[in-house]
Amino acid sequence: MVAPVLTIRGATKAFGGAVALRGADLTVGESEIHALLGENGAGKSTLIKLLAAVHERDGGAFEVSGKPLPPGFSPRDVAEAGVRFVHQDFGLIDTMSVMENMALVGGFVRRKGFIDHRASAAWAAQQLERLGLAVDPTILVGNLSTAEKAIVALARAMEGEAKLIVLDEVTAALPSPDVARVHAAIRAARGRGVSFIYVSHRLEEVFQLCDRLTVLRDGCNVATTDVSSVDLEQVVAWIAGRVIHLERAARPSSTGTVRLAVSGLAEDEVDEPATFSVAAGEILGVTGIIGSGYDSICEMVAGIRQSRSGTVVIDGAVLRAGSTAASRTAGLEIVLGDRTRAAFAERNVRENLFADCLFHSGRWPDLGGEKSRVKELIAAFDVRPKHCAELPIQSLSGGNQQKILFARALMAKPKMLVLIDPTAGVDVGARAELHDLLHQAAAQGTAILFASSDFEEIGAVADRVLIVRDRRISAGVVGEEMTWNRLFMEAHRGSTTVLSLDAPERWAP
Repeated sequence: MVAPVLTIRGATKAFGGAVALRGADLTVGESEIHALLGENGAGKSTLIKLLAAVHERDGGAFEVSGKPLPPGFSPRDVAEAGVRFVHQDFGLIDTMSVMENMALVGGFVRRKGFIDHRASAAWAAQQLERLGLAVDPTILVGNLSTAEKAIVALARAMEGEAKLIVLDEVTAALPSPDVARVHAAIRAARGRGVSFIYVSHRLEEVFQLCDRLTVLRDGCNVATTDVSSVDLEQVVAWIAGRVIHLERAARPSSTGTVRLAVSGLAEDEVDEPATFSVAAGEILGVTGIIGSGYDSICEMVAGIRQSRSGTVVIDGAVLRAGSTAASRTAGLEIVLGDRTRAAFAERNVRENLFADCLFHSGRWPDLGGEKSRVKELIAAFDVRPKHCAELPIQSLSGGNQQKILFARALMAKPKMLVLIDPTAGVDVGARAELHDLLHQAAAQGTAILFASSDFEEIGAVADRVLIVRDRRISAGVVGEEMTWNRLFMEAHRGSTTVLSLDAPERWAP
């Protein structure tokens, strides 16, 4: 009997008094794509970091192809055993060529002791073509699309007789069509005998790609099974430990009062100016594939990107282009999914929550009142751990960091809330909780502009959706027409019939 490529038995790890893993197990077979699932804080990242020798295990056995990794094993031990890792940022250097990035692992082809650039380029091109990617290996990585970067990172990881590659959220920033390209490359690699651990919060990808799955919750195993033997609702129940309804929740119709009016908004590279409006209490979705400009339009509305023409009006007040100060004064708040731009990573939770006070009042609130308010907000937004006020925000899981950013924005009681990929890298449980917060804000009259390339999410949350294609609004979809298939189709080929882009006098979910 052939030994599994990877066997982990009884993995345990605690950080101080916080137990991250409680005897977790994981087995990956030959040429298998194995999904590792769980909410933020379930123990996935810790298990991966133990395997990568980033952290030292407290207990448990780790074997690769039947051979135990030594006590206190190092990253070199793991690499020599044939285990590789590709993370969400891919670890590529944009200012180096594709060939040079791949040579960082595989080395250059040499002739008589000297680097043979032509042969090295041919070798790199051959490795990429095996995964279905035909690009010039001499171009800079920075000129590649995100999907192409992912495939380059995958090809590089396969060098040196890789047996197992851990893919950690490698498609988190990719739109659906580009995900298909990466999946095709992964399948091609599996055909060459490579096994995979696939970490993703996009559950639909698990059903499209993976052979088996393991679910962790609170550091423990919940289930390991063949993907073909379960459905989405069962997996969601395992991950969350509670029922999460994925369908669109019914919401009351709006009063129709226009809160945001955008007219002729454009920047240099936008082909067609954007004109639309959002009603008080309405959630307007804006979507498209990466590079379509869906996020740029929303950044111009929020004032974090300069526009060259057009106007943005909130309740009759015309905002100054490219000014976040003017936007906030008018009652607009923004939540970004890119926490490196939105949060003060080295600051604690309390300081991040009240950072906006410096803008609105020019001073910090008194410490006593601040601590009391922080405690209330942590409880109200169900941030975990509950006693996290003085912890660095970067020590929290992604979902809990986003709850803090939502709390900071909603604490200002905004008239207008702009969200740009706000749930990127957030698990299904935390995502549902963030959606509930949005619906509560809308019910109180906040107008919401929700930008995301996740068609399933945008269709479930928004009341209407604008499709951006080739840097212009190409279509509008409303109500029961907001299916994944319709949004996918419109994002890729546009539409000859454009629905009204303005907030209707009354709209229904």
